[in-house]
Amino acid sequence: MDGQYRELIEILNGLSQTVRHVGIVASEFEDHRSQDVLNTMIDEMVRGLKKLNDAKDNFTDVQVPYEVLSYIDQSRNPLLYNKDCYDRARQKDEEVRERMSALQSLKDSLVRDLRSSIPEAMEEYKKGGGQG
Repeated sequence: MDGQYRELIEILNGLSQTVRHVGIVASEFEDHRSQDVLNTMIDEMVRGLKKLNDAKDNFTDVQVPYEVLSYIDQSRNPLLYNKDCYDRARQKDEEVRERMSALQSLKDSLVRDLRSSIPEAMEEYKKGGGQG
């Protein structure tokens, strides 16, 4: 994995941990001492967000499909996007294969009918490079 991704993972892990700590401190808030701790944690969270904002410039060439973001918004695992794309492509491939098979059958049937109906025209067609 590239260094820029490792750095991003470290930033996100640190930020996640800080946000979790802020939640804990806020839920157990008691007095002015808790306020000082909470303020410190919020400052740390802001520093983490600044690091994250600075790191964004390392990822200008990364393109994320809109559908992946939709998966995340729907609380679905974004890794399932690849599987779903593969399944859709496989289904589409099967549909195309069926159509090609149907068209080949139609062509074979037409060639047979034309050979029996007008064999001389079919010979000229074949001589001209036609398949049949």
